[in-house]
Amino acid sequence: MHTTIYLIEDDTTVRDFVVSTLLARPDWKLVGYSGSLAHAQAHAADAAANVYLVDLGLPDGRGEDILKSLSKSNPGCELLVFTVFGDETRLIGAIEAGATGYVLKGCTPEELVSAIEQIQEGGAPISSLLARLLLKRLRSVQDSMPPVMANALAADSGVILSERETDVLKLVAQGYVNKEIARKLDISGHTVGSHIKNLYRKLAVHTRVQVVRIAQERGLV
Repeated sequence: MHTTIYLIEDDTTVRDFVVSTLLARPDWKLVGYSGSLAHAQAHAADAAANVYLVDLGLPDGRGEDILKSLSKSNPGCELLVFTVFGDETRLIGAIEAGATGYVLKGCTPEELVSAIEQIQEGGAPISSLLARLLLKRLRSVQDSMPPVMANALAADSGVILSERETDVLKLVAQGYVNKEIARKLDISGHTVGSHIKNLYRKLAVHTRVQVVRIAQERGLV
């Protein structure tokens, strides 16, 4: 079965890079592309791709807007940001908009392929520099909160997790993908997926990165 990919990017050089990179994987198929926010809003959702590669700097708007739209219209898809913006503000904004991965332009073809593979396996690929920024941000939120307040937030959040859901959550927070979690807990990949869906529902989020962020803010991990 082909993995279908839709590209939202206005730069033809980047477009050519993505196309040539995808040729290395005959089981991957580029099913369409948009060069503007308006075109993406009109056509991207209908493509029903497995993975959307999204640039944040579109000529007629912000890529975050199409991330929000696709996360609602196509909740089962993966949204991989592929952009030049390497600042914390855009990273956090993209995650909040529904991005499940964030890779900087200038990466090698192998790195882009790896990111797409990771995101399909349930991972949340983020360029290493940005991953450090995100971890520092999460730590600063947690460290600035008095222990009593952190415990109160966890208690008042109304979120009750089973022992197994907590196990899965901790491994997700450590960056493990579904297959690795299944091996560590000696359960099936399908069961891991079910637990993660329950975490999404209980924490009212749509991506793994958001799960970890909310869990840490509420003192659940």
